[in-house]
Amino acid sequence: MRKDIAQSRIKTILFITVSFKFKLYCKNLPLKITNYSTVIFILLFLSINSFSQTNEKKEVSNYLDKTIGEEILNINNGKIHIDPYNLKNDHNYYLNKNFVKGSVFYDNQLYENILIKYDIYKDQLVKSFKNNNTFGITLINEKTDYFLIENKRFVNIDNKYKYPKVITGFFEEKYLGKNISLYIKPFKTAKEIIIENNLYTEFKEYNNYQLLYNSKFTSVNTQKEILTIFPQLKKEIKDYYKKNKIPEEASPYQFKADLIKFIDNNL
Repeated sequence: MRKDIAQSRIKTILFITVSFKFKLYCKNLPLKITNYSTVIFILLFLSINSFSQTNEKKEVSNYLDKTIGEEILNINNGKIHIDPYNLKNDHNYYLNKNFVKGSVFYDNQLYENILIKYDIYKDQLVKSFKNNNTFGITLINEKTDYFLIENKRFVNIDNKYKYPKVITGFFEEKYLGKNISLYIKPFKTAKEIIIENNLYTEFKEYNNYQLLYNSKFTSVNTQKEILTIFPQLKKEIKDYYKKNKIPEEASPYQFKADLIKFIDNNL
């Protein structure tokens, strides 16, 4: 008798839990691909089947993980990602146009080892749908605090720093120092070209270097801009540029990070 009561309670709790998730799931129907038959089957399954107390919890848990586990994750709340471009050579993504393994802190939860790619033209993070390299979900920027891709950490400036600023979106957190920090935003411009009567979109990539100093972001794309911020280190900065002309030309990205670190150590 007690065993039957215990089993009945377990079924009731599981039924309520799945019903609640089902309501949350349906709440975002315009943004998701819904499998009604799967969810309805699970609800019926919990209502009419009887198992031992241990087996019931184990089998239901395994079945939920296998059938709707990924579909009810918060990170799947987004719009289907569409690329409208006809490409010839370059693409609109950061480093790789294919999905690669990364991590995302999304909607107050960390998701690790998931397939993502970063559309730097639109400044949008895209997650693979069901590990498919063709279909993706555009994640909501406001819910994305940071992500790691290709060993780079990108943070949402709008979420991390609440004070007024002129910049917005995702920036690579390149250097975090004692007094100053360097953030880099890769971005691409696009133009349409015609080749053999076919219309293509051509992308070109740039970097925007932003320095965080005294709770203020300032552009540091040129030597002049840097000297304006640190006039007390004018001689040291100019000497650094003279001694590192080759690194600046060969790898401006790393040169800028090393320069900011040099300035930080001399403040």
